Amino acid sequence: MKRSKSRGIQTTIALAFAALVLATALIMAVLSFSFTQDAVQRSSREYTEQLVTQIQTNIDSYIAHMRNIAEVVQVNEQVQRYFGAAPEITPDEERELRRGITNFLNSISRTRDDISLILLASEDGRMIAHDPTIETNQSVDITELPFFLAASRQPGSAVISSSHVQNIVEGRYRWVITLSRTIHDEVPAGGASVLLVDLNFSVINDLVSRISLGNRGYLFIVDSSGGIVYHPRQELIYSDLEQEYIERVLETPNDSFTVSDAKGDRIYTVSTSERTGWRIVGVNYASEMVRNRRLIGRYYTYSTLAFVVVALITSILISHRLSRPILRLRHSMQAVEQGNFDISVDVSGKNEIGDLARDFTIMVTQIRELMRRNAEEHEQKRKSELLALQNQITPHFLYNTLDSIIWMAEGRQHENVVTTVSALARLLRLSVSKGDELISIHDEIEHIRSYLTIQKLRYRDRLDFSIDVDETVMRLRAPKVILQPLVENAIYHGIKNKEGGGRVAISAGLHAERVVLSVSDDGVGMSPERMRCVLEPQTDSGPQTTHEGLNGSRSRVGLRNVHERIQLYFGEEFGLTFRSNNGSGTIVDVRLPIIGQQGDSLHA
Repeated sequence: MKRSKSRGIQTTIALAFAALVLATALIMAVLSFSFTQDAVQRSSREYTEQLVTQIQTNIDSYIAHMRNIAEVVQVNEQVQRYFGAAPEITPDEERELRRGITNFLNSISRTRDDISLILLASEDGRMIAHDPTIETNQSVDITELPFFLAASRQPGSAVISSSHVQNIVEGRYRWVITLSRTIHDEVPAGGASVLLVDLNFSVINDLVSRISLGNRGYLFIVDSSGGIVYHPRQELIYSDLEQEYIERVLETPNDSFTVSDAKGDRIYTVSTSERTGWRIVGVNYASEMVRNRRLIGRYYTYSTLAFVVVALITSILISHRLSRPILRLRHSMQAVEQGNFDISVDVSGKNEIGDLARDFTIMVTQIRELMRRNAEEHEQKRKSELLALQNQITPHFLYNTLDSIIWMAEGRQHENVVTTVSALARLLRLSVSKGDELISIHDEIEHIRSYLTIQKLRYRDRLDFSIDVDETVMRLRAPKVILQPLVENAIYHGIKNKEGGGRVAISAGLHAERVVLSVSDDGVGMSPERMRCVLEPQTDSGPQTTHEGLNGSRSRVGLRNVHERIQLYFGEEFGLTFRSNNGSGTIVDVRLPIIGQQGDSLHA
């Protein structure tokens, strides 16, 4: 298969080169110079027309993509609601809508690297960008900018601007092409709301600047009003140091015309985009076209046969020399595509192919190094987050336990103080666990037994507890200090508020190839609303203002931290689940993978 591909490349190059040489030689030998000149100009025009048409097609595809983005944003329910009925929504709903719209715009911007800015703005001052960190230029009135005014005058239609420097964002001035349109098909009484999508001008620049039309030929683009969108000597045009035949271009939407001036004879080939109204213009110098063909004609007049023979031999040698390193480089790229970055491209030479192979090897080496560093940084971040979450819980243990000791000391219950301090010492020793992130479930049960012993001494007859753990799970491992916040929550929110006290039950076993630790109480239970919000991140950083109070806030933090630690360590399929009938107790299940003594995952 590989040999077949190699022979195909060589044969194609050799035959194509030989056919071109032979056909050109015969034409030059038969036809006169004048016919050759006409043929060359006609061929060059057709080639230029194809290039111009292709550039137009590519630009139209970019513009079509921008239009699609605008339509997707325009029909978004949150966008329609926020900019259509903003005075009727509450401040909380407004914040939620803005956050949702920002996330929506950000997800769209990540689909294309060439999108510079997506912005929604209204005449009443509301504004949302795809990046919440963007700061707008306070000295710029967006509603007076051309893109806003143009879209307001054509509601429901997309308006494409010429290339310009965008100064909306503070401290950032980029060359862009702007698409704008109103969010509503008809401007409401409150004023227009406009969507802006900025496409980096470098996309158009890179697309057009790669095209070469001889040594001096070039391409440029003007909009429907004659404004320069792109020109290789754009600064000279703006400075009036050079002139272009813009009026002739506007009068010739899809055709060619020839001009003669001090620079010589030039052929302008124009193609007009139906989507944007832009005119893509290719400029060829007639002298270059004729000179090349004249040299070829003279050469073929005297040495047609010899040249064909030499061309055939040379094309075979060159095609073989070119195809071999290209195929080797291609095989190396296929290996990288399949995930093998431990390769070295065996292509040498001082030409462009050799340079490309060396650049490819450097790129693969850098990617491999970046992957290694990324893995190390990810692992370090994971450990740091685990430690930070665990440290948030550690002071929580001490506060509750020391409260109990103080309470018993004030009551002169010396034996109970000794018992409590002993239990506290065991609890702290198990919490430290020599810095291990995972401990045995046996140690975790002993830890919670010590904690419940302390709480039993504090609450006396108001608290009872039981521990029933399957011996098969005692040797397995789990993150440390995951039961204490659950038990604390059961005591403070279940039993403490129940008349006559209650009971906390700890159980553990294997269910559906999972370790399940359960903490249940027969307290007052949890409402469905509290069960829904207990694991949600707390967005209000100010004082606690809900009915839960200080203990409720700390308990909620403890439960959430246990849930986050488990998911950070094992994944989102593990963590806490709640079951409760309001007024008749609560059950909290802790779902963990089966981890053996050596830290390896086992199967039930």
